[in-house]
Amino acid sequence: MRTQISDVVKTGGLLFLLLFMPLSSHAAQQIVGKISFARGSAAAQQPNGTPRILGKDAEIFQGDNIQTAERSFVIIEFTDGTKVTVRPNSSFSIDQYDAQAKNPKAELSLHEGGIRASSGEIAKQSPENFQIKTSLATVKAQQADYSVRLCKQDCGQEMPGAQVPEAQADAVPVKTDQSVVARVADIKGLVLAKNQVDKNAKERQLSLGAPLYSEDYLHSQKDSFVLMVFRDGEKITLQADSEMDIAQYHYQQDGVKDHALYRLTTGGMRALTGSIGKTDKTAYAVQTPVGTIGIRGTGFDLSCVGDCVNETGDASMQSQNELSEGLYTDVWQGQIALTNETGEHLLTMPDSHYIASPRSDAFLFPNLPDTLFNNIAPRPDRNSINIQKLFAAQALKGAPSGLYVAVHKGHVQLANNAAKGGEKATTDLGKDEVAHVGPQKNVTRLSLQPQFQRQDAYPLPDQSNGQQKNTGVYSLLNDDDKGGGGGCQTSD
Repeated sequence: MRTQISDVVKTGGLLFLLLFMPLSSHAAQQIVGKISFARGSAAAQQPNGTPRILGKDAEIFQGDNIQTAERSFVIIEFTDGTKVTVRPNSSFSIDQYDAQAKNPKAELSLHEGGIRASSGEIAKQSPENFQIKTSLATVKAQQADYSVRLCKQDCGQEMPGAQVPEAQADAVPVKTDQSVVARVADIKGLVLAKNQVDKNAKERQLSLGAPLYSEDYLHSQKDSFVLMVFRDGEKITLQADSEMDIAQYHYQQDGVKDHALYRLTTGGMRALTGSIGKTDKTAYAVQTPVGTIGIRGTGFDLSCVGDCVNETGDASMQSQNELSEGLYTDVWQGQIALTNETGEHLLTMPDSHYIASPRSDAFLFPNLPDTLFNNIAPRPDRNSINIQKLFAAQALKGAPSGLYVAVHKGHVQLANNAAKGGEKATTDLGKDEVAHVGPQKNVTRLSLQPQFQRQDAYPLPDQSNGQQKNTGVYSLLNDDDKGGGGGCQTSD
């Protein structure tokens, strides 16, 4: 089937002949989306059906195979809000797309070329149920903008015919480790995150392997927790019904001093410090409503009860089962230093303390209260996750053949299609990260973003508005179309 439609698309100027061919009936076919933008020569075809020209507002059906010619592309808007740009010289199939089912599911296949995508409701609700399959690996995305390219040869030689304007070229290679500061190593229940720097950021549901960023705000629901592992080796478990900020986090970034600052506003956290705190104790702090926690290379629990502040709290009235509002600490490794308006208080293993307010001293508990001792959230030092596996990245010489997946925002999981008995590998990618899957189906997270992806002349689907035309991207596509198609068509 793909050979038939490919021959038609590549005829370029002869594509208009399709207008005179009888179209098969789509009355029984399920409509899954429409074309919101089309440029050049592109067609869709059902199995054993007749190819259809794709233009603005053309309907897309489950089972369609879509092919684009040289310097041609289309943008598909699916019924659940997913948007996909099908790049030039590509073959892309909608194998299954059911956004209305009780358990929504989408299975897509990229046979040749590339796509750029912005995920919709199916991926948001059930990331496992939204899959883009290729011959080398399967891509699963949750609330992400990402690019997928299959290259038969060096991808650098498969750039579009138009050259990228000099103003868009990057003089310095872009590193892929400047955004993601931590990953989820264990999770239970519902934990949400939202970045406070990105004004357009949406709240995202965390899953195993999910990336975290500096200035992320996290909120865990009832009976939930999340264990995060940071680049410097620090591990933090956010407990149920808790809120915290990764206020500032910098580690091994060019021109920036290593620094970790967190804010716990509600609920509890369990922390095992990494190399930042061990190397420079002044570079690490946890802010709470009653004071700031500094460390000496340690493991500790912090639990805010109520609003975490009790201006009239009487520490002598505390019991094992009835706790007043305020901050409770438990040091199970090393030592922490609490600083508030009364000065610095050193809290040492195995002590537990209560601090009622910013103007209160630390009251020593002989034993950790029962309500805090029975903690379902795992202690981070008991997790043996391989930090190297979470963050390792390698340089790639040139742009050899294979599959490339680049994430522009969000979380994408890449699983290789290992042969029977072969090594199966899953790699999680966050903002600005890129992975390559070679012909042997080995998955490698890359330390530098490939030039052909940084300078892609074809837009992410959410960038296909009038403003994008002013950036020069569309100007380099408006030359005479060597593929023989027509001009641009777009929805207003």
